[in-house]
Amino acid sequence: MEWTALFSVIQSWGPTAISSTLVIVVVYLIKKIDANSERDARHAQELRDYINNALNNFGTRLSTIERDYTKNDFFYRELSGWKTEINRLSDQMTANFTVLIQHIIEVLTKGKP
Repeated sequence: MEWTALFSVIQSWGPTAISSTLVIVVVYLIKKIDANSERDARHAQELRDYINNALNNFGTRLSTIERDYTKNDFFYRELSGWKTEINRLSDQMTANFTVLIQHIIEVLTKGKP
């Protein structure tokens, strides 16, 4: 059936039938729109939940990486600085002790005739 034939049949029904048909079509379309909007809202909520979960997992991974690697790197770097300082102080103490022993030997040997 062609559209023109359909329109001619609808025109023969009269204004009340045309109005009723339009109301039925509009109500049907509104119900379809409501169903689509509910489905879209459900889909949007699922998407929000998925993104929140993904971001939480990503944040957990970042904190794990920071805890396990970054802080350890910082710790080792700082510890190596202390090791260097301790080694330098140890060398300095050894040098000072050697100088002290030499002074003691000089004092002891100068006191002898």
